[in-house]
Amino acid sequence: MFMKKIIIGVISLILIIGGILVYVYFNKPKNIPVEEPKEEIKDEIEEEKYVDDNKIVLGLYKNYHNGKNRTLIKEYASTWSYHNDISSFEVYYTNEEEISSKNQIALFDEYKDNYLNPLNYKIGYYISFDTLEKSIQKTILSPKDTEDFFEFLEIYLYDDYHRSGGWYSHTTEEEYNSETLLTSIKLTAGVNVQDIISDITLMAFTYDEDDFDENNNYRGVSKYTITIKNNMD
Repeated sequence: MFMKKIIIGVISLILIIGGILVYVYFNKPKNIPVEEPKEEIKDEIEEEKYVDDNKIVLGLYKNYHNGKNRTLIKEYASTWSYHNDISSFEVYYTNEEEISSKNQIALFDEYKDNYLNPLNYKIGYYISFDTLEKSIQKTILSPKDTEDFFEFLEIYLYDDYHRSGGWYSHTTEEEYNSETLLTSIKLTAGVNVQDIISDITLMAFTYDEDDFDENNNYRGVSKYTITIKNNMD
């Protein structure tokens, strides 16, 4: 009788343990993949998917002031010597190889008026070149942006569109305002111009407030670039 109770106890124990094992086996946690956090919602959907809808086509032109048509510049060469002008270039909203020598304001209007709301955009520049000691890359939106490298290259900006008649000087930082349109640029050799060891790259562009990245680099599509060479090289 006693032996029978032991056997029944052992069998009961085995059944209990077996039941526990079966329960654990069928109820163990499944390998549920952990979803990785979504990289700041993909960088805020890549900064709200920047798209530049600026349709303005532009070019940099040389004005020879002798009745000859203005010429679209792709590459320009001159001799660089201290305090002598390298060259001036005018911006027009076209890419034609040659355009009229007529009055600058009238000619600017002629091409500007091909676009919808063109005065919603301003004109800026980007300049880059290498010196013996450093590399210069600079976005120029107003006269103060030309000061960092003045000893190598003096840059003067002009609002030809809002000037009329007679001689006038370059636009100063004090004169610059929300209406200013920097329609031309002059490059003059600085006191240390001999330390420039590369060509000068000059880009003109039109922009509104969202056309720059976090490093203040222009990221729009309305731009035109030329190369300026030193004849002494």
